[in-house]
Amino acid sequence: MLQGASTPQAEYDVCWPEEVSMSDASPPAVPTVVALVLCDQVIDDRLSNKKSAIGIFNTVVVPRVPTTISQFYVLASLTEFTGRTELELRLVRDADNQVLFSGQGAVEAPDPLAIVDLVFAMQGLQVTDGGQHAFELLTGGTLLSRRRFQVVQRPPSGPATWPGGEKGEV
Repeated sequence: MLQGASTPQAEYDVCWPEEVSMSDASPPAVPTVVALVLCDQVIDDRLSNKKSAIGIFNTVVVPRVPTTISQFYVLASLTEFTGRTELELRLVRDADNQVLFSGQGAVEAPDPLAIVDLVFAMQGLQVTDGGQHAFELLTGGTLLSRRRFQVVQRPPSGPATWPGGEKGEV
């Protein structure tokens, strides 16, 4: 203890309910997202139930904008919920928060300790501008997670210039 310092004394009023009821009227638990990954491919091993994200990326290099991104995957892992939960996956352009894509569906978890892996195959996704974009995962309008990535237009010739000064062949 520091010389001259004193320990602060505080009094707290704690009121514990006599009985906690988990009725059907209580709102369902909001899932916790433990991973939201963009990648070139997801390998799903049916024997072990393991998922492998191949070619994880943060930047998409395109020849021009607007453009169509032919194929990639979004891998999401959720936990801490039970029963059926409605989800929405959407692509948002950060510059103006415009939703470029939105898909909805439901997922079920047998118990709150389960990890539920979701694989979204994106094919023919339209991107109107370069710059920062994000995939958002929501439930009931509540944002669960957000994964940003850059869309960079390739220069007319030569290697692409990546954000942060890195260079890569396209």
